[in-house]
Amino acid sequence: MKLLEVKHLAKSFGDLEVLKDIHLKVDKGEVITIIGPSGSGKSTLLRCINQLETPTSGEIIYKNQNMLEKGADIRKFREEVGMVFQKFNLFPMKTVLDNVTLAPVLTKHKSKAEAREYAMELLKKVGLESKADAKPAMLSGGQQQRVAIARALAMDPEVLLFDEPTSALDPELVGEVLNVMKDLAKEGMTMIVVTHEMAFARDVSDRVIFMADGYIVEEGSPEQIFGNPQEERTKAFLARFLGDEEQKNTTPAVNAVPGMMVGTVVR
Repeated sequence: MKLLEVKHLAKSFGDLEVLKDIHLKVDKGEVITIIGPSGSGKSTLLRCINQLETPTSGEIIYKNQNMLEKGADIRKFREEVGMVFQKFNLFPMKTVLDNVTLAPVLTKHKSKAEAREYAMELLKKVGLESKADAKPAMLSGGQQQRVAIARALAMDPEVLLFDEPTSALDPELVGEVLNVMKDLAKEGMTMIVVTHEMAFARDVSDRVIFMADGYIVEEGSPEQIFGNPQEERTKAFLARFLGDEEQKNTTPAVNAVPGMMVGTVVR
């Protein structure tokens, strides 16, 4: 069932066109990963979907309503289309538990007791129930990002947007965040993930999108994109991150991508 659709989306900052005629359909329960070089428009696309940035033109259709039309309930839309940021954005002076309960109490008008009970369930889900009373500064980056995921889940979203959720983490902390995201995917959470984690994109995605220069250059199943990409830009992007030996082979280098180690990072 189609849950979210982007049509003819464009975004410019002055004379700079960052997104150009983007089309995207997202089915309920689908995991879509967006890969591509820095500056290709990946994060801007997520910020436009969530309307943290106002698109220059186009449509964002959610549950058959264009959310860019006047009168659209943007507050409710943002409740149902949550976002996890690269930089965590936790409130530093509040405890982990308070960070997770604040929005449900203020915007969904849950009682504090109800919100705390649900928050503890979510903290257990991400492996941090023992840190409920800690302040963010007492946690590792990976733990802070897991709190940020729990905070997003506390709003009971229909869709979760992840904007490079592991790129600010030390390499040894990446796995703990990806494991939480893998569990969410298994549970059927609809997710759009901008990531440099190629193994995650290959193993968890239903569909992979490659972006460059503000366009969607190619999209398909992980098997198609990693095993048999059709566009030269996609091939060049993937080939850049293989070892010298693979690049010297006459066999297309991208065929070696499925053998990359879990946690392989593309910068």
